[in-house]
Amino acid sequence: MNPHPGSCGRADGSNLLVTAAASGDDVRVTGTGRDTPLIGRSAELAQLAAALREAATGRATAVLLTGEAGVGKTRLVQALLADLAAHADAPVQVLRAQCVDLGEPGLPFLAVRDLVRAVRAVADELPAVASLLASLPPVTTLGEQSGAHVAELADDAARPQLLDAAATLLAGTARARPPALVVIEDAQWADASTADFLRFLLSRLTDEPVLVIVTVRTDSVGRRPQVRGLLSALSRLPVVTRLELRPFDADEVAQYLEVLLQRPVPGDVVADVTERTGGNAFYVQSVASGVGDGTHTPPLPDALADVLVARVDGLSPDARAVLRSAAVAGRAVPHPLLAAVTGFADDRLETTLREVVADRLLVAEGGDGYAFGHGLLREALVDDLLPSERTRLHRAYADALAAGVAGRAASAEVAHHMLAAGDRSAALTWSVRAADEAARVPAPSEALAHLDRSLALWETADDAAARAGTSAAELARRAARAAALAGEPNHAVDLARRAVELAEAPAVRVGAELELARTLIGLDLVDEAVEHAALGVQAALEGARPLEVAARSTFARALLAARRPDEARAQVELARAELADSGDPALDVELLTTLALLDEIDGDRAGAAAGLQRILRRAIASGELAAELRARYALACLNYYNGDVVGALPVLRDASERLSGSGLRWSSSGVELRVLHAIALYVAGDFAASLKAAEPGRLRPPDVAAARLAAVGCYAAVARDEHDVGHRFRTLREAWDLDPQVGLVAGGCEADHLTWAGEFDAAVEVAEQAQRHLDRTAGEGMYGGLWLCALALGALADRAAVARLRRDADAVADSLDRGAALVDRAHRIAGCGYGRPGALGPEGHAWLARTEAEYARLRGEPGVAEWERALEAFGYGYVYEQARCRRRLAEALLAAGDRDAARVHAGAALATAAELHAAPLHRAVEALINRSRLEPGAPGSAGPLTARELEVLTLVADGLTNRQIGQRLFISEKTASVHLSNLMAKLGVSGRTEAVIVAHRRGILDVAGT
Repeated sequence: MNPHPGSCGRADGSNLLVTAAASGDDVRVTGTGRDTPLIGRSAELAQLAAALREAATGRATAVLLTGEAGVGKTRLVQALLADLAAHADAPVQVLRAQCVDLGEPGLPFLAVRDLVRAVRAVADELPAVASLLASLPPVTTLGEQSGAHVAELADDAARPQLLDAAATLLAGTARARPPALVVIEDAQWADASTADFLRFLLSRLTDEPVLVIVTVRTDSVGRRPQVRGLLSALSRLPVVTRLELRPFDADEVAQYLEVLLQRPVPGDVVADVTERTGGNAFYVQSVASGVGDGTHTPPLPDALADVLVARVDGLSPDARAVLRSAAVAGRAVPHPLLAAVTGFADDRLETTLREVVADRLLVAEGGDGYAFGHGLLREALVDDLLPSERTRLHRAYADALAAGVAGRAASAEVAHHMLAAGDRSAALTWSVRAADEAARVPAPSEALAHLDRSLALWETADDAAARAGTSAAELARRAARAAALAGEPNHAVDLARRAVELAEAPAVRVGAELELARTLIGLDLVDEAVEHAALGVQAALEGARPLEVAARSTFARALLAARRPDEARAQVELARAELADSGDPALDVELLTTLALLDEIDGDRAGAAAGLQRILRRAIASGELAAELRARYALACLNYYNGDVVGALPVLRDASERLSGSGLRWSSSGVELRVLHAIALYVAGDFAASLKAAEPGRLRPPDVAAARLAAVGCYAAVARDEHDVGHRFRTLREAWDLDPQVGLVAGGCEADHLTWAGEFDAAVEVAEQAQRHLDRTAGEGMYGGLWLCALALGALADRAAVARLRRDADAVADSLDRGAALVDRAHRIAGCGYGRPGALGPEGHAWLARTEAEYARLRGEPGVAEWERALEAFGYGYVYEQARCRRRLAEALLAAGDRDAARVHAGAALATAAELHAAPLHRAVEALINRSRLEPGAPGSAGPLTARELEVLTLVADGLTNRQIGQRLFISEKTASVHLSNLMAKLGVSGRTEAVIVAHRRGILDVAGT
């Protein structure tokens, strides 16, 4: 039976309704047990609807709906019926029948009997149909006869009469209430008599208002020659159109999983599910529950495994043997390899393969190989093997691959089969070779996996050093390098420490110390990095002199990160003096990149830029991708952090293209390039592109990289007030400790979001949490603290403004005290803090200027000069922050009495906010313009409030009681109370103070001094 839920057909005569068209990608289907959208079938649904409209014109039409089991044929039909039922403009008769697998020869005319029952169900409503039933024996009682009687009717003499009568009955029923939709499902199980009826009916239909939809499974056609013959015969008929229902592609699988699980699923999980299920909707649905939190591959459910294995049980013994052998190979297996493992002669193997390919259990792939159409079938077959069978087959594959039966084998494949066969020593040998191959690609994640496995095999392998061809210390060092390039720095540190502990030979010790130092630099653990780099230099001088250049280069990088540029330059000069003997282009590029950064620190930006351009060309020419990425990042930083955002963007864009598809996308330089690209786009005012740049793509990145990207995505998400911004912060809270930058960026953005939301106390607290986290993880004084100070001061200034409205002197005083401490901190950071090597750059000076401006606002001063300085400081290219400064400058100018200048800045801020789709800023500037009557010709409407209600609210803001308001406005206290109640209802508030605050935010109420 078709395994889809709700797929059993019913034979009834429900009067449903036809829609004029089917549109939209998602068609919601009801009455199926699950109210879920129909994914990716809009074109097919539209084709069926078009066929029904054609039938309604009096032209008979038929659609042969084909596809493998579970692909969604029945679901598509249900969607059509649901679409018909949802419209009331044209009635359609629906007559349904279901073929059932009753074995051979089956029950004659089973589907025809269903159709006759459906016709009889509507006969009472349609006199013409009742008359037709009475006049067409033997059809008259077909729906009520026993199987034996039907068999008598189906003999050679009666068959033509019966076929003609049934066809006439359907045509007459369609004419009695046109059009009619006849659905016959699972025709692959049609008995011979029903098959004859289908041929007869579809060859006779011409001008009848009827659409016939016949669904057929095509995955078992190879074992049913009669079905193949029926498909061929029906497809040749003029009224028949064949519609092959394809499996889901990856995007549709992603949509379906998201609908089933009610949450997005990572791209790599989607890709795995797509490959394993072949996009089969039923299989996707079956494994969906195992996706869990959406971060791992779902297991194969037992019930689905039973269904899949049952498909194989009916095959010949040779076919079962071939499929089980192919399953152990993996998803695809070359023909020569399959022949070697099965031991079948060519003719025997080809005959067997023809059987399984005809049933679509295997499909031809790659010219001389075969693959499973669904990885789930392969998994089910492997799980069904006895342990001894599995071990034997893995050994056979390992030996055949190692012998080159199918050409040069991938070492990873041999290692897999050796390990599965229990030969750990051989698995070690092939795993090390596989790591070498992956590193050359480069594919560091794969190399790391092979090296981790090699280290795990080391203790139990015979003569491990000889098997691996190297020492355990060197394997650990290489694994640390692979982990760093794969974006797993914490794992890299652990492996590098292990390499240092195991190292005995001087050359190995140098390499281990330097690998550990480089990884520590990436984690900003610079003091420890300097220590290990120095040990590396010492070891090189004592016993591994050829490694001196590499050691001094790494030492220079560590010293540079530790803000000791003079010592770093000395190491570079010593290394360059020996460089001619190294012949290592990657090392040359690394040294020159460090030298360019030192030139920038010394103030020679032009020289640094020219040097980095030369270095970049050299790295590209030598094919040293890791060195190239470091040079690209250094060049982008040179531009960006010196205020040339426009100049940085082309460098970052080129780097992003270079990273696309690269195995180093999650390396330290790769992640930093992607993060800086998202930030630079945000600063330049391209919020949509920034959000896109922060997306990880289909492949799920390592945890640190994922958190870094998610954090920088918060910049634009907050500025645009994205609907999921709160969820972003909740998710990132658990990732703060992965990297100091995660807590800094996520915490600052959350504080900014809370300020926009009016939660000022919470905003200040989150900014302080982020500062404490930054101090704890990266040391006190990082330049990023300037941003946090400015954000916290902004929230405090808003808090003080509200406190002034409430006449809360204590809250104002508290805000001032906390603000003074923040200003002191900001000046300390600016004076003796640190960040990127070199002095405080334009962005740092801009945040310091905004800190001063926010502090003026906190003190209740206009601060015109302070906001003008902040606006100018952000003029290096920070589009959004300039607009925010213009908003505050307009407020300051209004307080100073310069309405014309305020109008100019408010208008510019509003235009930028609209262009950027910066919703919170746009609302804030609109409120400012509204309450201050800055828009030329603006009537100054009080919005939802009447003039009298606005008068009452103004007096409430002045602190008057209801009695005092009544006296001031010459109305009774009760009338004042009624006005107050009405205006609070309009504003959706429950208290007097809240009414004043909300009205002020909306621009309805202007309160001096805020």
